[in-house]
Amino acid sequence: MNSININLHNILEIGDNNPPTIMGVLNLSPESFYKGSVYENEDALKEATNQMVKNGAKILDLGARSTAPWSKKISIKEELDRILPAMDIVCKNIPKDIILSVDTQYTEIAQQTFDLAKKYKKHIIINDVSCLKTDASLKSFLIDNNIPVIIMASKKVPGDLCTLSEIIIELEKTISDLKKQGYNKNNIIIDPGIGHWIEKKTHIYDLKIIGNLDKLRVLNKPVLVAISRKSFIGTTLNIPEPENRLNGTLAATAIAVFKGAHIVRTHDVDQQLLEIVKMAEEIKKSI
Repeated sequence: MNSININLHNILEIGDNNPPTIMGVLNLSPESFYKGSVYENEDALKEATNQMVKNGAKILDLGARSTAPWSKKISIKEELDRILPAMDIVCKNIPKDIILSVDTQYTEIAQQTFDLAKKYKKHIIINDVSCLKTDASLKSFLIDNNIPVIIMASKKVPGDLCTLSEIIIELEKTISDLKKQGYNKNNIIIDPGIGHWIEKKTHIYDLKIIGNLDKLRVLNKPVLVAISRKSFIGTTLNIPEPENRLNGTLAATAIAVFKGAHIVRTHDVDQQLLEIVKMAEEIKKSI
């Protein structure tokens, strides 16, 4: 099977020939399931940004809308009011080789954050948990502006797929559609959508997805895993509070990297995480 490698914005190599890339989460939504990841004032945001970059994050993921199904729904205006001031702060505080990821499903958010990033000469990618299905115009915007994208496997609502066979089918549909419209295939990153997004998706499905993550190689795209402190860890270990799920997160992360994850999206960008990721990667390389 072919080696999987891409170069984002000609500044960040991601794939089999490189160590796993760390993506730090900068959460702007008070509705988030993990309150320890929410940065609601300028000082906290600056401190978190600087610490993540110092500790090795190459991508910073800004999200202003919680996509958990039980979360309060907000308007696009409210999403903009949260993300634009925060992004302005982050742009002023990061080196030029750090890539910004905007976690949104909407063209208007993508457009305005893209314009702001361009003002500061920063590089941006869009992280869409709906697999480009929520806002039909977002696909055209990405194609027209040659913006890299992370597509999370989804069919009707974000993260509603339970098995890898379903995940592969839906991701392939979106990838194929993008290619047909002339989109740069080297701008696509895939996310299997691990997490408790719908009632029937129990923690067992998430465990199986992580355990068989290497099957996603058939799509020949870099794989992002977003498993940090999620509910499947709490259910498996009987730990209801996300604040106490770090050990489970690190264990699942090590296995995901061993099974082929190229990008680790995490709330905890620190030495402990980096060492665990490196050990998993070295063991994988050894065999």
